[in-house]
Amino acid sequence: MRKLSILLSLFVLASMILAACGGAAPATEAPQATDEPATAEPTEAAPEPEGTEAPTTGGPTSKDPTTFVSVSFGEPDLLDPALDYETAGGEVLQNVYETLVTYSGNELSVFEPLLAESYEVSEDGMTYSFQLQQGVKFHDGADMTASDVVYSFVRGMLQGGGSSPQFLIIEPFYGVGATDISEVVHTAQANGIEAVADNLSEEELGAAGSDSVLYDDVEAMKAVDPAVLTAVCEDLYSRFEADDAAGTVSMTLALPWAPFISTIAGYWSSVMDQDWTAAQGGWDGSCETWQDFYAMQPENNPIYDTTNGTGPFMLDHWTPGEEIVLVRNDNYWREPARLERVVLQQVDEWSTRFAMMQAGDADYVVVPPENWSQMDALVGETCNWDAAAVDYVCEVTDESQPLRLTLGRSSNTRTDIFFNFNVSNADNSNTYLGSGQLDGNGIPADFFTDVHVRKAFNYCFDWDTYIADIFQGEAIQSKGLIIEDMPGWNEDNPVYSFDLAKCEEEFKLADLDKDGVPAGEDPEGDIWTTGFRLSGTYNQGNTTRQTLVEMLSLNINTVNELFIMESVGLPWPAFLRSVNARLAPIFFVGWHEDIHDPHNWYVPYLVTFYAQRQSIPAEIQNTFIPLINAGVLESDPEARNEIYRELNQLVYDAAPGIIGVLATSHGHMPRYVKGIKYNQNYSGFYYYTMYEE
Repeated sequence: MRKLSILLSLFVLASMILAACGGAAPATEAPQATDEPATAEPTEAAPEPEGTEAPTTGGPTSKDPTTFVSVSFGEPDLLDPALDYETAGGEVLQNVYETLVTYSGNELSVFEPLLAESYEVSEDGMTYSFQLQQGVKFHDGADMTASDVVYSFVRGMLQGGGSSPQFLIIEPFYGVGATDISEVVHTAQANGIEAVADNLSEEELGAAGSDSVLYDDVEAMKAVDPAVLTAVCEDLYSRFEADDAAGTVSMTLALPWAPFISTIAGYWSSVMDQDWTAAQGGWDGSCETWQDFYAMQPENNPIYDTTNGTGPFMLDHWTPGEEIVLVRNDNYWREPARLERVVLQQVDEWSTRFAMMQAGDADYVVVPPENWSQMDALVGETCNWDAAAVDYVCEVTDESQPLRLTLGRSSNTRTDIFFNFNVSNADNSNTYLGSGQLDGNGIPADFFTDVHVRKAFNYCFDWDTYIADIFQGEAIQSKGLIIEDMPGWNEDNPVYSFDLAKCEEEFKLADLDKDGVPAGEDPEGDIWTTGFRLSGTYNQGNTTRQTLVEMLSLNINTVNELFIMESVGLPWPAFLRSVNARLAPIFFVGWHEDIHDPHNWYVPYLVTFYAQRQSIPAEIQNTFIPLINAGVLESDPEARNEIYRELNQLVYDAAPGIIGVLATSHGHMPRYVKGIKYNQNYSGFYYYTMYEE
């Protein structure tokens, strides 16, 4: 995600990001994608369960094998596949909508066609051609066409904006470092309409990046010369070719982009029905009107809570704060799913979720790591990850116990702590800042622009206690933004450690009143003698993140009793709004990767998704960008590693946040649940393959 993650990690707690990144994360883990062309036929029937799950010959059975009940906390931001970017919505969308390609089994780097029957890549690596499945229909009965595919890609990129996942798609179509269609419009304004068809240069991107007046500004976009806006839209359309009669689609990129297939396997590349979307009040595909839909927010989106996909499940209803119910699509173009209904219930309290599992009223519940032991006592089957087999190998240990335990797979999700360099407080009403002043009762909006404050917070974080007390030792401190098996992960990367003396030292070096005198020596008073009060926000129901806020708050208060950070839990959608609106001075949330590549960690953290919510200044971002771009263009793994080693040092020096820990899987599921795809790139469960005994 990839996106914001509402939970902590797939199977480790369940994930989201975005970041999405929202709803319950799965007890499944997600694979990745392959960048090789695929020609395999998708299976024509709901597949048999993957893996080596041991047969259940005794023990508990499902109360209702036709229905899967998943109980978590949080709910989607919205149900528009092009714009939602968090895992609560992602779980719904990946079961209701479909993409051209999808993940193959549990692999993180292998794909297979889905809505495409086959695809191939040109010799220069820039043109992708897809032969579509025949006879695919949307839930309303309309035929899926090649034109719908093109419309879906174009709509996503044109609507874009900083809250969407479309920066993932823009970059391969417009050049390394491109993040939003506003940069293309800016280039057309500055260099003339004829420049639109050119790939964006690094200089143009630097002038038109996220600090552009057009970025995320709907009214400013509408005020652009209509001829420029039309030209941008027409140019984007020209990069695609659709033949409805032949059922073919081709798309031409700006440059060879190795992770392109990985990128379009995500639900943000889902195929939508153009006519249906327009009938709901969405964009109709006209190049004269796209600007009216740019950077659309959930509350203004006409398909906020309605869906019409091609997938194995259909949305029955969404009752906010209570549940989402999916029903089987009996007219699905493949064999219908085995499950008839999926019920996604929202229950914040762990004790209630646990009681539901014990009573058989839930088939899956999100388990915070601190509560693993309660579930472990009910385990009758243990499955350990086998990296060679890319699957879990299971053994029944107690026939009378109801649960299956999965252990040992490294996570591709992590919870981190983010600092906002310039908190939004235009009307002085942002309560997360307290008084909004450095007076002991609040903080100024630019509190975290002082690097010594950011470093102090890092030194006051206790990774060892976090790992021991929350994860029972089943986690490691991250060696940078990336995860273990990637270029850039080095054991000697610089990392912060828990050190209260260094925390105090950094606070005393801060200069919040900007008088040139460090706080520890300032006779006029500064942060050390004045103190501060602020709010640390997290998504309500995520007790692990609540504990993180409280741990950090306690350590900071130990250093100086005048330092107070209050813990504020918000419902997932409200939490997202506060983060997206840059209202939160410090927020605790996760990231679930979209693509199994370092680029998908460095870019959102340092340039796009989180960087924008943190208001990281352009001068800091610009120190990262050359290395990020060099890293993604470098094909040699060792050379890439050296580039990222240098980048890791810059991140350490800037300390834009606190990088958390990577846990291994520790997931619980009733033994009667079968057919789970343990693919870490899913935003939760993929229900098509699942069934209950």
